[in-house]
Amino acid sequence: MNTGSLLATLAVTVMTVTTWGQTLAAEDIRVFIFAGQSNMEGADTNQDEVGRHPPFKGTMKPQDDVLYSYNLGRDSKSNGWTDLQPVKGKFGPEITFARSLKRQVDYPIAIIKDAWGGTTLVNDWDPDGGDEKSKKLYSRLISQVHERLAELKTQGKRYRIEAMMWHQGENDMFHREGKLTYEKNLTSFIARIRKDLQVPRLKFFVGEISNKGVWGMDNRANVAKICVQQKAVVAADLEVYFVPTSHLGFKVGRPVGLHYHFGTLGQLQHGEAYANHFLAATGKAATPKDRSLSRSDMPKTKAVKLFVLGGQRNMEGEEAYVAEIKQFPHYANLLKNQKVLYQYSLGNVTSSRTWEPLGIVNYLGDFGPELSFGRAMRKYLNRSKGLAIYKFTHSGAQSLDWLPEGSEEKHRDLYEKWIDGIKRCREDLIELGYQCEIPAIFWHCGENDRALGWMANKYADRLKIFIDATRRDLELPNLKWIITEQPILPPSFAGKRQLYDVNQDLEAMATADPNIRFVETSHLPHHLVLFGTEGILLLGDEMAQTWSTMADNP
Repeated sequence: MNTGSLLATLAVTVMTVTTWGQTLAAEDIRVFIFAGQSNMEGADTNQDEVGRHPPFKGTMKPQDDVLYSYNLGRDSKSNGWTDLQPVKGKFGPEITFARSLKRQVDYPIAIIKDAWGGTTLVNDWDPDGGDEKSKKLYSRLISQVHERLAELKTQGKRYRIEAMMWHQGENDMFHREGKLTYEKNLTSFIARIRKDLQVPRLKFFVGEISNKGVWGMDNRANVAKICVQQKAVVAADLEVYFVPTSHLGFKVGRPVGLHYHFGTLGQLQHGEAYANHFLAATGKAATPKDRSLSRSDMPKTKAVKLFVLGGQRNMEGEEAYVAEIKQFPHYANLLKNQKVLYQYSLGNVTSSRTWEPLGIVNYLGDFGPELSFGRAMRKYLNRSKGLAIYKFTHSGAQSLDWLPEGSEEKHRDLYEKWIDGIKRCREDLIELGYQCEIPAIFWHCGENDRALGWMANKYADRLKIFIDATRRDLELPNLKWIITEQPILPPSFAGKRQLYDVNQDLEAMATADPNIRFVETSHLPHHLVLFGTEGILLLGDEMAQTWSTMADNP
């Protein structure tokens, strides 16, 4: 369907804009505005790479049932409304936002987007125009919105501006004034948008400045300044919503190292994040399937072994896709629930409420080594003993975030949540009448730290502090830790920089502590920092094999 035929099918008799106080008809168009800088524009995305990510198969096809208008960068501009699709092979969150939204709502959607990489709120997006070098993006955005809405009015279409999605802040964090006044500037920006568009209660969704890219790793303090101010704006306005992004995919390589942009996978997930938060804010979110176990489904044993899995990207399962498991017949039965108790906290954004069967969790379409690990451990334990797994991950974290005292960036601290989660699982099993033993913690080490030499050279020391604190707080001084290796990075990853050898530090730590085992995993399939589906499946087996060898040869 082309744009003209779409508009024809939406014909109604009243040429007016609806307001928040009026009831909309099913055929009335809901208009969404997307704006910001490079991570809204879609920098470093490639529509030809989407096929590598099974959950997003087919998303690059034109969506002829969604009206789209855009003004991107300096000179990429649509001529009126068009069908929603990538522009010059690139895309931002609007593609998967629309796809996700259409699965839950039945009204027509229109998207107006204005984005330009490298721009600041303190200047380029300043509603009052900024300085003489400003790109005057506020007035450009407002003009585009008015022009497109005028076209709808001319054609007799009813519409309502439904919400605005905003992702910006990376460049303000480097601006001497902008990083200190971001809260005030964003508050003023939102107020002016609402006034100039005459939507006083416009819902505004603020995409988190991501901790996961290179800026979030080697510019932690600057990123924190913006993030804390973003959250302050959200806390002060009931119609402004915070959209976490630090758990989403993030491009690796520029062509080396960590990157500045979400890239292809991250943008695909970015759009779904906006859709999910919008649907939740408007009471339209789908009810998640209840996976909790009833008391009758719990193990009929006296004792339960509780294994803890922790770490970042690979322990979480980034780019290990549920849809690809069936390609490996030996693991096909992992698509079914296992008779293993399971709880989890993933990415600081989703967690279990009670015990579930070990199986597929509806989280970004991916999975970690827990599936193959659980199956292998059940076999080793002869399936007669109770087995439980608690998994705690955050793919955007660094070693500083796991320290018991935390870091200066307090909103990133994870230790208290980590230790409380382990204690809660143990206490819950005891309350259910089980004898609970924690035989070991499995840890997959620092994908993010390893890319930065000044973080890598402190990684083992910080990990030892984390290990000692966990043992102390669990009152298990001899608790075993099995540390699986992050694959060795190729020289091309670092460019002219000398990569620090983290492995030698971890091996030395394991030699000095009889209850720590370091497991080499570079032989497993992987690409740069990520194992992918096959590698993650094999990683779980490797973890279980290591434990069984240790248990048989104490």
